[in-house]
Amino acid sequence: MLGLGTDIIEISRIARNLDKAAFVRRVYTEQEEAYWRARGVCAAESAAGLFCAKEAIVKALGTGFNLPIRSVEIGHDALGRPYVISPKGRFLLSISHCKEYATATAILLEEPR
Repeated sequence: MLGLGTDIIEISRIARNLDKAAFVRRVYTEQEEAYWRARGVCAAESAAGLFCAKEAIVKALGTGFNLPIRSVEIGHDALGRPYVISPKGRFLLSISHCKEYATATAILLEEPR
């Protein structure tokens, strides 16, 4: 293991901003936005989870946000398991949420190329 990052956020903080186009364009890629919008009543929870995942990834890298938040991209496989698309590298990623909070943990296994 080369790095570990975790983050937690109140879902309401993200939910208040999802109707602001500038916020959505700054934070989420088109693929990520399509993902959380497709979640219906769980859209805010999913968007908050993606936000936390991005924060956890830069913490695992140890860089902070010296790069645009949108350049960290999260995808989901056929089973719904999250994975890191960018930055390239090997990560383990876990995202979870409950009624009020979303959280994510990222483990950096191999440096990005």
